[in-house]
Amino acid sequence: MNTKIVTKKGIMKLLNDWYVEMRSHHIITAKKLKVEIDTKIKKIKPTQKILNYYSLLVFRFNMLIGEYKSDLNSSIDISAETDHSIKYYYHFFTFIYTTEISNYSEARKHLEQAEKLLTSIPDEAEKAEFNHRTSLFYYYIGQEAAAVIQATKAKEFFTNRPGYEIKLAASNNTIGMACIRFKQFKIAERHFIAALRILKEQKDDSFLSLILKTNYNLGLLYAEQNLSELAIRYLSQSFEDEEKDYKTMFLLAREYFKTGNKEKASIYIKQGLKVCDKEYMYHFTILKTLNDYLPVEQLEEVVKKAIHYFKDKNLWTYIQDYAKELAIQFYHLSNKKKSSQYLQMNNEVKKILEIMLHQAMNGNISKKERCL
Repeated sequence: MNTKIVTKKGIMKLLNDWYVEMRSHHIITAKKLKVEIDTKIKKIKPTQKILNYYSLLVFRFNMLIGEYKSDLNSSIDISAETDHSIKYYYHFFTFIYTTEISNYSEARKHLEQAEKLLTSIPDEAEKAEFNHRTSLFYYYIGQEAAAVIQATKAKEFFTNRPGYEIKLAASNNTIGMACIRFKQFKIAERHFIAALRILKEQKDDSFLSLILKTNYNLGLLYAEQNLSELAIRYLSQSFEDEEKDYKTMFLLAREYFKTGNKEKASIYIKQGLKVCDKEYMYHFTILKTLNDYLPVEQLEEVVKKAIHYFKDKNLWTYIQDYAKELAIQFYHLSNKKKSSQYLQMNNEVKKILEIMLHQAMNGNISKKERCL
C-alpha cells in the first residue's frame, strides 16, 4: 500500500492546518507547511474550491511575513456560486489587507461582508480572530470603545488556550493602546507589561517583531504622559527597520521636539518624510512646521490640509488633537477669534467621538469598566 498518495481530502486538511498556524501567528510552522503543501498540491488535480482556498491562504501567508504587495482581485474570482466559507475568507483577508494599507473606507465594506458570512464558519477560534482584527480596525479609525469591546471578546477566547499565547498578547496590546486614548495610563501599562511577559516567555526569535511593537506601545504610553526620556528609550528599542519605520520615527521626532532637541527631531522628520504614507506625511509636515518655528499662519494652512484628509478617512482623534494645537498657538498670540474657532472645532469633534462611543457601547459602561 502506498502511504504517500496525495488526496484532495488530504490537501484540504493541510490547508486547514496551515491556516490554523497562521492564525495563531506560528510563523516557523506556517513556513514549513507551505513548503509541504506546495509540493503535494502539484500531485493532484485540485478542485476550484481548493485552488481558491490555496490562493487565499497564500495571500494571508504573505501578509503574515510582511511580503504582500497587491490585493486579491488578480488571484481569485468570486462569483455567486462560490462556497460561503471561501467568500468569507476573501472578504476577511481583504479587510485585513485594506486595514493594513490604511484604506479604511474600503476596509469597512469588506468587514461588513465578512461579518455577514461569519455564520458559515462554525469555528470559535475564527470568531475570536475576527474580533481581534476588528478591534485593530476600530482602534485605527479612532473608535477606541469599540476596539476594547472586540479585543476583550477575543481575549476571553485566547486566555488559557494553548497555542494562542501570541494572540492573547496582541489583544492586551490593543486594549492598552485604546486605554492610552482614554488617558487611563496605569491600566494601559498593565496590559503592555502583560503582553511583553507573554511574548518573552515564548523564547522564539520569530516573535521579535511583536516584542518590538510592544516596546513601541510603551514608548507611546510614556510619550502621551510627556515622560519624554522614558519614551525615547523604549522607542529607540522598538525599531524593526531604522530606514523605513516611519511611525517610530515620528514619535521619536515628536519627543525630541518636546525636549527642545531641534536637531535630533529634524533628522527623524527628514527621514520619515522620505518613507511615510500619506497619513503620516501630514503628521510629519505639521511637526516640521512646529520644529522649524514657522509662523502660525503656515501651521494653520498645513493643519487645514491635514484636517481635510483626516475627515475623509474618519480619523477624528487627529482632528481633535491638531485643532487643539492651533487653538493654543493662536491663544498665545492673543488672537482670540482664531483660538475660539479651533477650540469650537475641538469641541465639535469631541461630541462626534462621544456619539461614536455611545453607539459602540450600546449601554452605560464606565471608562474604567471598558479598559479592565
